[in-house]
Amino acid sequence: MDREYLEDYEQKEFEEYDRLVKERIQAGTFDFEKDRYPPDRRFINLQKPVALASARLSGSELWTQIPFTGSLVLTLYPYSRDEFEKQYFKISAIPKIVDFIEETGKLQVVLSARPIMFEGLNHFDTFFKELKPPALYNCPIFIFGDQGKVKKLTDKFHTLVKIRYMNFISQYVSSQILSDVMRRNLDTYLTLSLGRYTIGEDIENLIVDDPEKALLLLTISQLFVVSSIRGLCHDMRNFTLEQTKATRILPFVYQPREIQFPCEIGKFLLRKLTYAPQGLRACYDIIDHYKDYDLQKVQKSLNEAIVTNHPDITTKSANELYEILDNVWKDRTIPKRIENIRVGVPISIAALGGVAGTIVGGLIGGPEGAVIGGTSGVGIGDFLTKLGFKVGEKAVEKFFSVKGEQVSEKIAKLKTKSYQVNIYDFKKKYTHKIVK
Repeated sequence: MDREYLEDYEQKEFEEYDRLVKERIQAGTFDFEKDRYPPDRRFINLQKPVALASARLSGSELWTQIPFTGSLVLTLYPYSRDEFEKQYFKISAIPKIVDFIEETGKLQVVLSARPIMFEGLNHFDTFFKELKPPALYNCPIFIFGDQGKVKKLTDKFHTLVKIRYMNFISQYVSSQILSDVMRRNLDTYLTLSLGRYTIGEDIENLIVDDPEKALLLLTISQLFVVSSIRGLCHDMRNFTLEQTKATRILPFVYQPREIQFPCEIGKFLLRKLTYAPQGLRACYDIIDHYKDYDLQKVQKSLNEAIVTNHPDITTKSANELYEILDNVWKDRTIPKRIENIRVGVPISIAALGGVAGTIVGGLIGGPEGAVIGGTSGVGIGDFLTKLGFKVGEKAVEKFFSVKGEQVSEKIAKLKTKSYQVNIYDFKKKYTHKIVK
């Protein structure tokens, strides 16, 4: 892509965002609960809920998230070829991934930076030409403070970073993306400072005294605080276990209240639901054989099981998390209750004798003293006592059966946790597809 093409591309992106600011945000007609930017029409077959992929994810983590949401939005940074392959996937896979996006809409891409910053990065050509990805703009900063305050804080930030921070960052960030990193750092600092978050003062001090901690705090604040305040693109934000652990450095009031583990749960479910190799083939296989609603529901149920039973989960390792998930998946609370009910009912019927006969007789249409099959002298109560569970169970099951559920199953689900029921129902529905 040549510079002229990218300049034109960038101008169109800016004009669209400028219209949003002037015609919707400044006019007060933009609904921050319902509207989103970039608009849905800029994507291919966008499906809800929309999740923004975790930042700094590995290629394997990308595939673990895709099947379990509506559309997963992948942010493209202006990485060199080597950086891109290290971070995401092989350049040679891009055409197949573009096909996957066009076929399913389960994956979407946006630009993290100005289009002009992708100049000379020809490995992005297919994305630009086939998908025309929009730039990811946040809610404008003037929402939080007037131009004078913004300028004053911007000047202060630039003064502070010149002392030690810029030199530190330059050692770890390539020159290609340095300006983008600094732009996002400034954006985070402005949002926190204008929003009167006390953490903004901590960042000011660390930029001078401890650049490494400043970078960590800026990154975590951007992911978990600023993105939820100013993000216009997504319904939810996906994070890894390690990123969630890192939020412990934030003051308690700024730590996320709802903890999610989409990457780890997705990885676990991929192992349980398909024999296909990890990656694109696994995504296709799961999408083809499982319904979106069921996948999203079982993922949420596994997450609920984790946070309900392990409030200290952020102190555990990925291996410990996998063990927890495996135990929840193999939980036999409902199957055991079903077995116990089926064993207990015959005993109850035998013990109740004539009373049981009256109840079941009413269900199948005959009085207690009725004769079974024309056999003189054999009442239903005596007959059931001799026959035991089978007739009684069939009659009761026939009466109570709802949507294929037997009465023993319905009773077993009483007073069990909702996530246990959801996981049980999912495994029952897909019993012939689940691999383990």
